[in-house]
Amino acid sequence: MAKQVCEHWTTLLVGLLFSGGLAVAGWLAIGPDHFVYAVVSQVGFMFTGLLIGPILVDVARIRYPVAPTEARIFTFLGSGLLLSFLRAIGWNNVIAKMRQQRDGTIAPRQFLRGTELSETGHLIGLVATAILVMIAALASHPRGATQVLLIGVLLHAYPVMIQRMLRIRIVGPRADVRRND
Repeated sequence: MAKQVCEHWTTLLVGLLFSGGLAVAGWLAIGPDHFVYAVVSQVGFMFTGLLIGPILVDVARIRYPVAPTEARIFTFLGSGLLLSFLRAIGWNNVIAKMRQQRDGTIAPRQFLRGTELSETGHLIGLVATAILVMIAALASHPRGATQVLLIGVLLHAYPVMIQRMLRIRIVGPRADVRRND
C-alpha cells in the first residue's frame, strides 16, 4: 500500500513537473504569444493527463453519468463532426485497438472504463489549460491566452464531449456507472 501511494505521488509529481516545466520553458524560449507555444504547452498537458488520469479516474465518480441534454448540447457544439473526422482519419481504430481484449472484442465495461480514463485525462488537460489561460491573460498576453484556450478546447474539451456522448450511447442517460475493475 505504501509503495502504491509513493508511486502515485511520484507519477503526480513527474506529470506536474513535466507540463509545468514545458510551459515555463516554452514561455521563455518561444514566447507566450506564439502559436507554437500554445501547441507545445498542450502537448505537455496531454502527457500530464495520460500520467495523472489513471490515478484520479475513480475520484468523484459522480461526474460520469451523462444528462440527456448533454448529448444535444455537444452535438450542437460540433463534437459529432469531430467524431466523424476522427473516424475518417482512422483515429478511432487506433483507440479501439487499445481498448480491445486479446480476442479482439471490446467488453462494455472495458469500453466504459476507457471513456472514463480518457475523460479524466482530458479534464486534467482542460484544468491546466484554464490555469495557463489565466496566467497569460494576467500577464497581459491576450493573444497567447486566446491561442492556448482555442487549442486546449480542441484537444481537451471536445474529447471530453465525445467520451460523454459515447458513454450515453452505451449506458443511456444518467445511468449509475459503477467502478469497473
